[in-house]
Amino acid sequence: MHLNPLNRRAALVACLLAVLAVPAAAHGPSRQKATGSVTLAASPDEVWEVVGNFADMTWYPGVTGTEVSADGKSRTLTFEGGSTAAERLAKHDDGKRVISFRRTGDDLELIPVTNFSNQIEIAEEGAGAKVTWSAAFYRGFPNNDPPPDLDDAAAMAAGQKFVQSGLDALSERFGPGS
Repeated sequence: MHLNPLNRRAALVACLLAVLAVPAAAHGPSRQKATGSVTLAASPDEVWEVVGNFADMTWYPGVTGTEVSADGKSRTLTFEGGSTAAERLAKHDDGKRVISFRRTGDDLELIPVTNFSNQIEIAEEGAGAKVTWSAAFYRGFPNNDPPPDLDDAAAMAAGQKFVQSGLDALSERFGPGS
């Protein structure tokens, strides 16, 4: 079968477009971010004393215990019901009042996300403290066509709930600022 030059060119363009479209369709999940902030009726130092203590996260709702490694850079959180989450300290700056930590394993029953990292910053805000919490993560299902409980929407909802629960707990503990 012989194609005339115009048909050959059209066939070549169609093949190129098909090859270029495959990587676009194969794209997996995108990194998601959940953020929130709250102003508290406490000094930044008072809030940092609680939030900056990597060895104790029992101020967070549902956390019943924190076990810390000998070097102080890893911890295992125990939650109500007995599930656990291992985390690694990424940054701890007393001067800037910033703490960052990352989950070292994924428990999709606990939270339907993977590669979960958090950063909490405490700053002066009027007579109180402003807490800014940022979380970054991927959905729980790494491939295309995730089930509804492990898709981007489920991951965003869970990530935002995690951040907001922490901020609400701090507001309850220290009182809302003005």
